Amino acid sequence: MILVAPLAGTLRDLAEVPDPVFAERLMGDGVAIEPDEAPLLTAHAPCDGVIAKLFPGGHAMVIDGELGPILLHFGIDTVELHGEGLRALVVEGDRVAAGTPLVEIQVAALRGRGINLISPVIGIAGQRVSLLAPLGGRITPGEPLLELLPPSA
Repeated sequence: MILVAPLAGTLRDLAEVPDPVFAERLMGDGVAIEPDEAPLLTAHAPCDGVIAKLFPGGHAMVIDGELGPILLHFGIDTVELHGEGLRALVVEGDRVAAGTPLVEIQVAALRGRGINLISPVIGIAGQRVSLLAPLGGRITPGEPLLELLPPSA
């Protein structure tokens, strides 16, 4: 199953995320995107699926895709903002297609508050991942990002 980029930005290894839960891959494997500088960005669905969980404030969500759940987490410590600077465009139970707008992110306002907006995209059910774009390279929404593979036996 192919996941496409949900955001425009620079592709980073999870080890570069300044949160050990993500950097040490405790929740699963994936990649992170450091969003572009812009006043406002929209995050899009990386695959077809159902919004299984929308965290309060819209800082994170789980999409139940063909090969299991995928976590999208927008920024680090954004949970503490209680939704400030983020606006969810979907609700739990919504069926989405790859490319569906999910969340509006007020990038400039959040960065102005010192928020690191690096955003992990993670398979959280033991799925294996194969990177389809170069780390350190720029990616735009809809470009192939990861191939999600079933967990190892």
